[in-house]
Amino acid sequence: MNVFLQLMKITGSSVEPTLEEKKRSKAFGVVMGILIVCLIFIPVVFFVGFMVYALTNGLVTLGGEESVSAGLALMLHIVALFSVVFGFSVVMSVFYFSSDLNYLLPLPIHPMKIVGAKLASTMLSENVMECLLVFSALMGFMIGYGFNPPVGSGINAVSIIAAIVGVATFPVLPICYCAIICMIVMYFSKFLKNKDRVSKITAFSTIAILIVLVVCLNLSNGFDTNKFVSQLINNELGLVNVLNKIFINVPLLSKAMAGSIAALLLYIAVNATAVGIVLLLASKLYLKAVIAIGGGEGASSSKADSADLEKHFKESSHLMTYFKKELKILVRTPAYLTNCVGINLIWPIFIYLFVVLQKQSNFLGEALERLRYGDETTVLYATLVVFGVSVILTALNCLASSAITREGRHFEVMKYMPVPIMTQINAKALVSIVISGSGLIIYIITACALLGIDFRFASYSVLLSILAVIYSTYLGIYIDTMNPKLIWEDEVNALRGNYHVFYNMALEIILTAAVCGAAIGLNRLGFLPVFFIQTLILALAGFLSIEFYIVCKKKGVKNVQKIEM
Repeated sequence: MNVFLQLMKITGSSVEPTLEEKKRSKAFGVVMGILIVCLIFIPVVFFVGFMVYALTNGLVTLGGEESVSAGLALMLHIVALFSVVFGFSVVMSVFYFSSDLNYLLPLPIHPMKIVGAKLASTMLSENVMECLLVFSALMGFMIGYGFNPPVGSGINAVSIIAAIVGVATFPVLPICYCAIICMIVMYFSKFLKNKDRVSKITAFSTIAILIVLVVCLNLSNGFDTNKFVSQLINNELGLVNVLNKIFINVPLLSKAMAGSIAALLLYIAVNATAVGIVLLLASKLYLKAVIAIGGGEGASSSKADSADLEKHFKESSHLMTYFKKELKILVRTPAYLTNCVGINLIWPIFIYLFVVLQKQSNFLGEALERLRYGDETTVLYATLVVFGVSVILTALNCLASSAITREGRHFEVMKYMPVPIMTQINAKALVSIVISGSGLIIYIITACALLGIDFRFASYSVLLSILAVIYSTYLGIYIDTMNPKLIWEDEVNALRGNYHVFYNMALEIILTAAVCGAAIGLNRLGFLPVFFIQTLILALAGFLSIEFYIVCKKKGVKNVQKIEM
């Protein structure tokens, strides 16, 4: 047992901050942690809990005891599905491509213990948000079911125990699925011994799954609430029935929350069995696959004479040279390509999915119609949406908030190379602005063209979006200069161990809420017409862009110079 705990500590150390990192900006970390909880975690938890509560309350009234937990099961299936989709890259990285294997494999430790420790550390480090979502879903169910006891027995001791067990163990089965599939594939496939190749396949598979989901929903007639509830009550939702067979822990936990002690015991047994299968496969398959990767492909080399090399060299400015270097690293590194660049391609899928789901009510159609006719209130709201989406999505892709962190162990080169630090910061900012801004501009122009939006509003939206991206970028870079995570063993750990993306999002949410509140207040009170409010928002975005550029130039550069590895 002591060996297992020590292994867990070693395998989980890559996402823990070092002592030097803990010393830097401790007070700032505490304040930002409180803001993250208040502005991100609590709203998400409240939203999920309210959704489950509303579904449960409706199902209790309409469907009775048999279908009372169907809403909870639906939400848990969504959490489990996304855990599997996004868990493959993490499991691959931790199990097969982490640097601690160089030290662990020569030791007389059974592969079962290594995999067990990696499995436990993966679930602990990766599923904080998942556990919060599960907790909120279970609380929503308990409130919705507990306040309607005439239908059933309401909440009892079994429900409370099931809630505690569910929050602690729900991630087990999805992560075990990822581990089982990864071990089987890595054992039998020689093609997947290359880390970058695996990451690219995982990234493209994730995007493909999301696209297939959107296509399937688009083939339907949209989201009809009455039809959906009816199918949920009568157990006629085909996708849910399939997921019940894949994630068998979900219906068991749902029934346990309704008071079934037999379902609770079966839920625990299913999780224990899944862990047992992972450990059994580890003893048979894991070691051979890891050793094969260790002797993997060497880098090919090619010879070229000086004349050939000179043809490929072209003198350029420090800014553009560093910009090209940053861009190549982002594109050529699968973890960065997926999490920093690819997310700019994924979020429009969710927006399109949202549009598809509201076909029956078509409430967006009415708003767009008012926007086309120049309704002032709708124009103002559309302006605020453009501003909020631009800053939050720029923060979400973590291009800026991981700019210094991505340097890792090469950070000292950044400090001492003959290029001014501000020039390097500007190059990193330019990468974020180009990738984030170009995506937003393309989407804004395309949406305005397809929806017949006025050219003046489209032009204003593009300009506002660019300024919002610039200010959000320099704010994110400044936050990362304060306490970058420079000790990481692979690029996945560099991103998942860096909480600056949440810090940036928290600050962006505060500012966006303040801007929206002030703009709507000025409009409602009739102090200023919408045109002047739009001008003020544009001026504010420009002011913030200049202000945070100056902050990076004065304080950000000093922060970088003071950092010690």
